[in-house]
Amino acid sequence: MNETNDLRHTIRRGILDGVLPREHCRMTWYGPGTGGTCVACEQPITAEDTEVECDLQNGGTLRFHRRCYDLWASEWPTCGD
Repeated sequence: MNETNDLRHTIRRGILDGVLPREHCRMTWYGPGTGGTCVACEQPITAEDTEVECDLQNGGTLRFHRRCYDLWASEWPTCGD
């Protein structure tokens, strides 16, 4: 498996296990990383990375690397109920 497939599998497992949500972001912001931890890969989001901040419908906020966000956004709708 390559790195993208490994990451996709990790994110999909997080969705299926209920660790990552299955919902659209209410609001989304993009900017330089602030040193927080990505909810998908659990790695720091450094200033060299693009950080995606996703405000959820229930008021929670998630922070992702851009690549992790893109994979999560493409995977959660396919995970069924």
